[in-house]
Amino acid sequence: MSKTKSLRELLRHGETIVAPGVYDGWTASFVQEAGYLACAMTGFGVAGSMGYPDIGLVTQLEMTQRVEQLCRVLTIPMIVDADTGHGGPNNVARTTRDFANAG
Repeated sequence: MSKTKSLRELLRHGETIVAPGVYDGWTASFVQEAGYLACAMTGFGVAGSMGYPDIGLVTQLEMTQRVEQLCRVLTIPMIVDADTGHGGPNNVARTTRDFANAG
């Protein structure tokens, strides 16, 4: 089952989903190995791992690259913090499309 379908199935049950925050391959591996059914990529975590405060300094491209890196490690679904979508409605559409294409 794809990660997308797996997340939809988890959501369909209506139970609380515990999805620990991840920000790099190391944390993603720990969460997955601990047996969680999903995880969440945090904007705060990604910014901090790059040495930045969480004030919008991480670009859309950097976030998309991180999604792609994490998806190489994960077999469980990941919910991604897209923050403001990196701009207006067109940027939100692009961010959504790029994140989906990244995995």
